[in-house]
Amino acid sequence: MIKKLLPLAIAALMIPSVALAKGPNPNAGTHTNHGKAKVMYKLKGMIYAYTAYDSSTNTPGSLTIAVSHSNRHGKLLVGEPPLTVTIGPNTKVLLTNGVASIAAAAPGDNGMVKIRASRLAFKSATVADVQNALMNQPAQQVIDWGPSS
Repeated sequence: MIKKLLPLAIAALMIPSVALAKGPNPNAGTHTNHGKAKVMYKLKGMIYAYTAYDSSTNTPGSLTIAVSHSNRHGKLLVGEPPLTVTIGPNTKVLLTNGVASIAAAAPGDNGMVKIRASRLAFKSATVADVQNALMNQPAQQVIDWGPSS
């Protein structure tokens, strides 16, 4: 008797599991976030002409940097004409070594600007491509190390 009921019991247990099995994902293949990866551009050089973000009018600020060194993402900007960077509401400005404010005019202070922007292909990117990628993104952090000695 048990030998006859065992296959019946196994079949009875399998039917609900088949009925509850998931079908294919209805959202498969509809990814909307397939953009370029974001990377951190670290630009070092002389910084000057700082204008702070104005929270009362939501006017973005700006900062000019003459890039003398960078990580690999910004290497095309080294030795190029100075780049003007946008200062947003979440930009952190750090003044070190007793600096009270960022220099108003060139040659400026030694410093670093960090910007998170789209990653570009190194072999095919031009200086204009890198500048355009950075122009539309506010800086994440600005560090002023003071005048060069």
